[in-house]
Amino acid sequence: MSAGPDTQANTEQRRRVGALRATALCYRVLIRQIVSAGRLAALGALGAIMVVVGWVVGNSTNGGGPENTGALFNGANYADGFGLIVIVPIVSLVFAAASLGDVRDDGTLVYLWLRPMGRAPLVVAAAAAAVTVSLPLCVIPTTLGGWFAADFVVDSGGVALGALAAAALGTVAYSCLFVLLGLLFRKAVLWGIAYILLWEGLAVGLGDFAERLSLRGYARSLLSQIADVNLGFTNYGLVTSIIVLAGVSVVGLALAAVRLSRLNVD
Repeated sequence: MSAGPDTQANTEQRRRVGALRATALCYRVLIRQIVSAGRLAALGALGAIMVVVGWVVGNSTNGGGPENTGALFNGANYADGFGLIVIVPIVSLVFAAASLGDVRDDGTLVYLWLRPMGRAPLVVAAAAAAVTVSLPLCVIPTTLGGWFAADFVVDSGGVALGALAAAALGTVAYSCLFVLLGLLFRKAVLWGIAYILLWEGLAVGLGDFAERLSLRGYARSLLSQIADVNLGFTNYGLVTSIIVLAGVSVVGLALAAVRLSRLNVD
């Protein structure tokens, strides 16, 4: 006797992979896909350059006294100018765009697609894998580079803490955004670099409206607020910066899940 529709539906429901298990399963697959010796070496070298140059900048300043606000500005400005403009978005782009983009291009995505599970866990796993790899490559050089550039003067710990927070939240926000980008475009890295250079790098200086639509503006405000250093740009409040960066992360993942559900995978 063949099973009725209700019995088949119940069987399928029992076979469906739960959200947490699906996320863990996809995470293990995707993190192995995006990690390669070449990527780690190249991006790790970029971070090492930032730390070394930060040490040089710190040693070239005449600082150390408690009133040396110039050294604090140098440290915060360096963390912003190298870490938040270059390292954080570039590293996040490379791993986040590859998290689903690579498996889509090589055909691996179809095996995850065919499993009885929702699309949201796959997207969350992709972002989690990208963030796992990107965080140390972004946070460590940005924090140390800014701290070294501040020449360890009094209150330079605030620069290091601000750089750490800005780099961490910025990495998460960029990663979620670039996971979506990897699903929208085949050559996501090229599109991402164009976005970083033309919008995050150049258009931000054109006015307040462009800066409000820039992730860098909020990450930089986070750095400025925690370090208590005026970087000479529009400053958003600490809570506002955190909410916007977190909001972009959530919206980016939601849009990526919608895009993935409508994607033709073969």
